[in-house]
Amino acid sequence: MTNNPPTEIQTLIENHIKGFNEHNVDLFISVFGDTAIIIDGIAPYRWLNPNAPTKWLADVEKWRKDFGVTHEFLSYEMTFWNVEDSNAYAVIAGSLEVTIKDQNVVRTGTMAYTFAKYNGVWKIEAQAWGRTS
Repeated sequence: MTNNPPTEIQTLIENHIKGFNEHNVDLFISVFGDTAIIIDGIAPYRWLNPNAPTKWLADVEKWRKDFGVTHEFLSYEMTFWNVEDSNAYAVIAGSLEVTIKDQNVVRTGTMAYTFAKYNGVWKIEAQAWGRTS
């Protein structure tokens, strides 16, 4: 195992984080497969298909508005990955910088992903964020 997963998996993670950080909805949604699920630390905590990423983004926008969030930026480093045939798993350690009502907060956590390869194309099938602070 090298320090980084295969290029296709790394690119999906990079585009996922970039789409989130830049509020690029199209880029964010493009990395997910048709059966993706999302688990996160805001209510309702679990989003299923159809359209789980779109539903999650709508709830994130509501959370931002309700809590006065004016800035979010997720930085990360790869911690673990594994690929077996057309399935893959990866975990990143993340640091989420958030400005809530003009107060800067840093929340650390891990993001676990599952991936599947269909017709030669890798997609994210699950995203689960777990806070560690």
